[in-house]
Amino acid sequence: MIRYRQITKVQKEEICNGCGAKGGWIKPPNFIFKASCNQHDFYYWRGATEHERLIADESFYKFMKIDIDERQYSFLKTAWYHAWAYSYFKAVRIFGKKAFNFEREMTQADLDKLDPPKPVNFA
Repeated sequence: MIRYRQITKVQKEEICNGCGAKGGWIKPPNFIFKASCNQHDFYYWRGATEHERLIADESFYKFMKIDIDERQYSFLKTAWYHAWAYSYFKAVRIFGKKAFNFEREMTQADLDKLDPPKPVNFA
């Protein structure tokens, strides 16, 4: 199974777009969640089953909460960001199904089509 940390910058640019559906007419603010949104985009692109979608959404929520807690904001700002994180999580659970790739789980070969590996020159 391919992981987000394995993909190249070019592959990230092809797959990820921050918060909101790629090409969607609603573009929610990224706030401090752009990295979490990009990782979530990758998991939706990678696809597979409804169980993987649930894992992707729960991981998304978990990483947004980490984004908040690592910054040690004031109580009010922390609460405000947690409310946004929860609303993003609920939005992907309710509306994200059509964006998830249920056809098949993508592989390294699919990634390589987006950014082919460079040949190694041993000379």
